Amino acid sequence: MISEVYSETVYVADFTDYVSKNGRDAAPCSGVLVGKQENGIIPSFVLTDDNSLPFVVVNNEENGYLYTRDDGTKVPQCECLIYADRHDNRKGWMIFLELKYCKEKNLYDNMLDGIGQLKDTCKYIMEEKEVFDSTQFKKYLVISTPGVTPLDPFDAFYFDQDTMLSVKHESGGGILKASNVAHIQTPAVIDFE
Repeated sequence: MISEVYSETVYVADFTDYVSKNGRDAAPCSGVLVGKQENGIIPSFVLTDDNSLPFVVVNNEENGYLYTRDDGTKVPQCECLIYADRHDNRKGWMIFLELKYCKEKNLYDNMLDGIGQLKDTCKYIMEEKEVFDSTQFKKYLVISTPGVTPLDPFDAFYFDQDTMLSVKHESGGGILKASNVAHIQTPAVIDFE
């Protein structure tokens, strides 16, 4: 698996849609960009690390083979997996991150779509492929809408209780968060804005 270890704030942006509208020469990459500074073109999901604690970022675009079943079918995937770099047997945090660039009028539909991608990715990676030991991580399914304040997924006005309960059940205990910023506190604790 291709991954990179960081111990500082990172910015995650998805240029896929931007490139389709503006051309490949208008962007630093044609897909997901993980960097140590803001890209200056499109908004990013921000993961702050003020305590310089190591964490691993898996850019799923660089690991396409993980999302191809033996029969050749492709599995839906989120943009990144990010997890605390632990070298002991203590439980750490893990983020499944899906970015949705949209306008406020499309927010609800985009978030529902993203929630589905997060559930599918988590279930596939943790249960079907067993890439990680599920007991070693507290899993967060994070839907980010960079540039737009995300809806609160637990607001019954937008999302019903059955939908929210199915997320936890279908992802093997994953906790759904809607956030554009997260803060690493310790290898076991991460907070979301």
